[in-house]
Amino acid sequence: MRAQLTQINNEGQALQSGLDVFISIPVYEGQHLAYGDSFIASTLSSAPDYASSAVDYATEVIATAPATTANVWYKYHTESTSYPTITAPSTSINTLSMLGVFSAATSSHSGIYQKLSGLVTGNEYQVTVNFHEDSLAGSLSFSRFFYANQNYSTAIQTSVTVHTLPTPQLTFSFVAESICDVVFFDYSTTEVSAGCDISSIKIQEKNNYQIPVVTVVSGSISKVLRRKGNDDIEDDE
Repeated sequence: MRAQLTQINNEGQALQSGLDVFISIPVYEGQHLAYGDSFIASTLSSAPDYASSAVDYATEVIATAPATTANVWYKYHTESTSYPTITAPSTSINTLSMLGVFSAATSSHSGIYQKLSGLVTGNEYQVTVNFHEDSLAGSLSFSRFFYANQNYSTAIQTSVTVHTLPTPQLTFSFVAESICDVVFFDYSTTEVSAGCDISSIKIQEKNNYQIPVVTVVSGSISKVLRRKGNDDIEDDE
């Protein structure tokens, strides 16, 4: 049965020549970050820790203590020379804590990083960070590192995005540069002393699913539409 349909469909899309009668639904799937939803006391207690005294602390951390093992947390903190000394991040049940201080007009830095696995280069991934309500003021910065030809001496850092706290949740996205990008979370504050408590972190792949548009053509009968040609649209039976 053929039906010449020229009205606007129930999705608000005009059925004109050249338009596919499908809509795209984004779906976020999987969990590429190990232990992101299951913090316990031991999650970071045995994690490798690096104390940085360099001005470019992130580059020093990645170059000196690279994330050679995938899906394992690494942690770092600053000490003395370039930034105030602060303790490394720690975990307890359902909580990842990062502390910061502000001294002599300079902020300390502490954070965590992890080498992911199974990414698809060029695909988009969404990061979701949930905070406990009592998280204090500060900034959570996010960037990624990837290695040219998997050579750990050639780490390249992406642009850094800075997110202001407090907030109950942060959601942002990135496009994978390699199959094993290193995600780098950094906490700092301009308060004399502050911190943030994270309850969970997710990194999920974004996939777009195409679904057909359904419209009612007579009474309560629904038809699935498809583009037939330049001018004709017919129902699939």
